[in-house]
Amino acid sequence: MKASDTLKNISDDGWRWVIQGQIEGKKRDYTSGLLAAERRGRAEGIEQGIEQGLIQGMHKKAIETARNLLTEGISPEMIAKCCSLSLEEVLKLNTES
Repeated sequence: MKASDTLKNISDDGWRWVIQGQIEGKKRDYTSGLLAAERRGRAEGIEQGIEQGLIQGMHKKAIETARNLLTEGISPEMIAKCCSLSLEEVLKLNTES
């Protein structure tokens, strides 16, 4: 009888060990998934930041070029076309000068 009880306890402990192992595995998988998503999100954020910075830098350079061309007497329409700016932006620069 005592041997049977001991065997039952060992068997129960084995199942508890298996279940606990599954729970721990699920926790590791979940944590790993969160970390991967965080890395992906950061990489995308950096990429978007770089892209926005480039776009802003290109626009700033276009404005600078437009100002220079205005001082040379080039028509606002031609400047807008060549610098890929709206005519309103160029005209606004013309009034700021």
